[in-house]
Formats: sequence, C-alpha cells, structure tokens
Amino acid sequence: MRQIYTSPRLENIDRVVALLTEKGIETTVTNRSTWNRPTYQRFSYSQRLDNRDTWPQVWINGADDFAPARALLKEIGIDPVVRFQEELNIARQPDRRPPQQRTAARVRLMMLAVVVGVFLIYILKATRIL
Repeated sequence: MRQIYTSPRLENIDRVVALLTEKGIETTVTNRSTWNRPTYQRFSYSQRLDNRDTWPQVWINGADDFAPARALLKEIGIDPVVRFQEELNIARQPDRRPPQQRTAARVRLMMLAVVVGVFLIYILKATRIL
C-alpha cells in the first residue's frame, strides 16, 4: 500500500475514493473520523503547521495501480502526496520573504551587532581592561 492523497476535508477524500473506484483502482482510507465522534474537529486551512499525519489518507492497495492513480490525479489537477513535501519546498526556496524585508532584516542585524560591539567596548573600558 502507498499513500496517494491526504486532506483535512472528508468530502475531498470521498471524491478521490469515488474517482479511483470508478477507474477500477482499489483504495483504503485511514484516519477517517466520523461526524458523531466526540473527537471530531473542524478543519482549517489557516492552520498550516497542523500535523498532516492525523488527516484522512487515501492509500492505493495494489502496487500496479499506483502509477495509473497518480496519473489520474495529476490529470484532474491534484498533486499526489510527496513525502516531506513541505521540507522540500523550504529547501528549494529557503527565504520566501520579499527583498525589502530581507534587506531590512540584514540592516537590523548589523545595527544590533554595532550596538553590542559598542556596549562591549564600553564595558571593557569601564573595567580598565582596554
């Protein structure tokens, strides 16, 4: 079994499972919660750092079905799950801030270094080491 899709929305999971079943691809869904459980929580796309391992997941049962299922999802515009996708994106684009913010951060850091340097010189002169 290989994971092909995950989403916090059960509706999306059900649609992907229906699409894959329609094409004859056998799937399994894990981490599916039900509406009547006391542990049910509403999803929120604004919580980006949420643990994605707790989201419902669609798994392909047969190894031979994985490539066609992946192609089918790409065809309809869904990128299949990639392990460590967020970490890969961060590694490929280490600093997503606009250039103005990066420049401002560098200037602040340099100013802080100057202030710390002046403070150290003042302390050393006050203790008569310099």
